[in-house]
Amino acid sequence: MAVRGRWLAVLAGFFLLMVSLGSIPGQANALSDRFGDKLLHTLAYGVMAVLCFRALVARPVWRALGTIAAIGLLGMIDESLQSLLPYRNASLADWCFDIGAAVSVTALLLLIHEPTLPKKPHAKN
Repeated sequence: MAVRGRWLAVLAGFFLLMVSLGSIPGQANALSDRFGDKLLHTLAYGVMAVLCFRALVARPVWRALGTIAAIGLLGMIDESLQSLLPYRNASLADWCFDIGAAVSVTALLLLIHEPTLPKKPHAKN
């Protein structure tokens, strides 16, 4: 599976920005209180799923599986980092929302990006 470097760089930058903002004491709690923790996870990891899907170069099914696996790994890294901070906590539910966002977005992208089948010629009588 090949990778498009620019899309991968955008994905990495977005992830680092998200983790950095979440590491600021009080910032994650303030955002969660205002918008809802699960909504923020769904939106952030949905965006990252789009970026990852665009970064991968392979058949659509392999792109989808690679995207879901990568987002699952990034979510696990994020939750692991949160467990190391005294003012944050890791959550299995958050990780499930991360993967759910990746599955949903990837399924939509498969529907949009799936090549159309050639039309069958009309049978002549």
